[in-house]
Amino acid sequence: MDLLPPADPWASYARTVVGIVRRGTANLVVEAAPPDHAGVWPWPTEPAVHVLTAWDPGDVRPSEAENRAHQAALEAELRELSPDEVWSAVGVDPMSGHREEGVAVRGLALDAVRDLAARYRQVAIFQWTPATWAIVGCRDGRRVDFGWTASEA
Repeated sequence: MDLLPPADPWASYARTVVGIVRRGTANLVVEAAPPDHAGVWPWPTEPAVHVLTAWDPGDVRPSEAENRAHQAALEAELRELSPDEVWSAVGVDPMSGHREEGVAVRGLALDAVRDLAARYRQVAIFQWTPATWAIVGCRDGRRVDFGWTASEA
């Protein structure tokens, strides 16, 4: 199912399947679904979960070691802002196989997460709420909302 036209630069984001590693409970796998479809919210409260990365900023493809160093710096900043609400995440585009390590965080405002991701030269982040799975631009006003499905990994 193509959620965005193949020529759209965000088509690979729309296809991305995100695994979130949660401590003390089941891991999750979440992905976009047709609009107006939402699964059962797997979190104890309703604040949004944001998924972001420092890997492969824009069109740049640093080495794995550079990506990991940038990711460690991003995660350190997030742990200062929200120490108990940060989990490891990995996003994979099943069509291309492109994979990026990232992080899921709760309890932060969307603008704060966008600004942080933009500092790491990212194009977009994911925002997951009880109603939507959205791709949100870091430096522009673009936003694409989808439904979502989630399962325990």
